[in-house]
Amino acid sequence: MPSDMKERIAREFVELVRTKPIDRITVKDVVEACHITRQTFYYHFQDLLDVIDWSLHRAMEELVEKSLQMDSREEVMELFLSGAVQARGMIRKLLSSQLREQTERLIMGAVRSYFQEMVDRRELLQDVSRLDAQVALDFYTFAVVGVMVEYCGRPNVDIKRLAGQLIRLMDGSFLRED
Repeated sequence: MPSDMKERIAREFVELVRTKPIDRITVKDVVEACHITRQTFYYHFQDLLDVIDWSLHRAMEELVEKSLQMDSREEVMELFLSGAVQARGMIRKLLSSQLREQTERLIMGAVRSYFQEMVDRRELLQDVSRLDAQVALDFYTFAVVGVMVEYCGRPNVDIKRLAGQLIRLMDGSFLRED
């Protein structure tokens, strides 16, 4: 039941974001939309940023699980980019709110966790030093989040093409001359 309540609170927060600027949404608004007490809200979350953080981590967990069932890196990247396109309204509102810095940190952290999970599960980067692996993870995190934010905000992004371009950049074939 607590997880159901967390999902309900997160869902209502997203609904409020559709109709109201994020900076104007209060815990009281969420409590009223959910028909719960403030005590119930604070039992599950510390504040609204905690709701955003929980939602992001939940979405990343789902992405990791889905991606492990996929055969190619292109499919995984398409899944990732599709999620960003679907959430572009929310992402745009968060990044233009007073929560921008915290949101950037949360998105970077969630994407970094995703990459770390993929590296661990697929046993990648084992032939490089731990420090080199950390730099590689940071590089790919910043690159993918930057491209995601820039391109997924565009109205007619070709996800399949963009995913292919990112994969070619990551494996180095984008810059090689044949």
